[in-house]
Amino acid sequence: MPKNFFIYIFLILIGFPQHLLAAQSDLNLVFINEIKKKSIHTVQIHPLGWELMAPIIELDGDNQLLFSFDEIGVNIQDYSYRIIHCNKNWQISDLSEFDYQDGFAQNQIQNYEPSFNTNVDYIHYSLKIPNDDLSLKLSGNYVLEVYEDFDPEKIVIRQRFMIVDTKVEILGEVKHPISIDKRETHQEVDFSILHPNFAIDNPQMDLQVVLCQNDRLDGSEKKLKPLFIRKNELVFDYESENVFPGGNEFRNFDLKSLRYQTRFIRQIRKEKDTTYVLLAPGENRHFKQYIFDRDINGRYLIDVQERDEPDTEADYVYVTFWLPFDNKIQFGDVYVDGDFCNWKCTPKNKMEYDYASNSYRKTIFLKQGYYNYQFATLDKGKKVPDFGYIEGNHWETENNYVVYVYYHDIALNYDMLIGYKSLSSTAKF
Repeated sequence: MPKNFFIYIFLILIGFPQHLLAAQSDLNLVFINEIKKKSIHTVQIHPLGWELMAPIIELDGDNQLLFSFDEIGVNIQDYSYRIIHCNKNWQISDLSEFDYQDGFAQNQIQNYEPSFNTNVDYIHYSLKIPNDDLSLKLSGNYVLEVYEDFDPEKIVIRQRFMIVDTKVEILGEVKHPISIDKRETHQEVDFSILHPNFAIDNPQMDLQVVLCQNDRLDGSEKKLKPLFIRKNELVFDYESENVFPGGNEFRNFDLKSLRYQTRFIRQIRKEKDTTYVLLAPGENRHFKQYIFDRDINGRYLIDVQERDEPDTEADYVYVTFWLPFDNKIQFGDVYVDGDFCNWKCTPKNKMEYDYASNSYRKTIFLKQGYYNYQFATLDKGKKVPDFGYIEGNHWETENNYVVYVYYHDIALNYDMLIGYKSLSSTAKF
């Protein structure tokens, strides 16, 4: 027998954490939201009863997170899940499962229900965290892994979420940038962290603050250290490090009903059991004047108008996005972007240029509901998309900025999430 085989068996026998065994080949892996099985769609996680909120709840609080997804088809599959604790950078932490959770390390997803009276058959799976089988003892970043056939190697979904143990108070505001050339196009986020009842002896080393716009954790977020350190107060009043492009209000379309065409829907066409939706053509808003339009900051809400249970009675349709453009962009690619595609640029949301109609087009398989989206460009060789090239940038735009405060506890050897704050760019106006 190979020597490594005996080492592996020994680690299992002494109770070495299975999630560390699974990830020992790549401890530097950064976990992201992923769907690894083509038949799975509409993966969501949010606080129970708060569909448009970020996936974060208070440690030892009364609320739960609701995780759900659909699988196209009529056959019920055996899905199990496990939870992995991560550090501030979404890499696997050094903790064992016994350190951060009570209950069983791996459990089955037992709540599932078939779709009812839909053209597209699917099974809707759901899970609440914490639950009777599992509870979490520590704050921080977590990843929920779903796998099939009781095999932890057959991962089908990875989904991030957070648990906060509030120890500090965050006060802030969004205002015009100091820089003259960005005053009309960008927004500056200044804030302070107050910690009179929580000692932070070395904030430059032990503290990391993540600032993001509209909960986008796609590389556009800022990782900050305090600029000024005062008694029981840490000040983040930078001139450039905390400045974001203002962007524009999100485009939207309403698919809650397929019986009539709502605003921004040009055509609804049915062929046998398949429904096709053509959106109204978008326009290049780069040089357009700012116009306020209430949105949900890039998120989406699953809903159906003529039924009672959106989870199982909302249908799936093919939605075609359409952006007239005189010429194909040479410096990169164009994407339909938003929370419904995890704020990621992948082949699933990459638009193709149609020379016959001089336009970019993309058809995406979506569940009925209300959707926000924008058109983004991704330059060749870059990882973070640019929304301003097509959508334009305006300081007046309503954006939601989120501050996450992480503290590394040396004694306990993990990154605590000790603060969370949402700031609206229009709160002062």
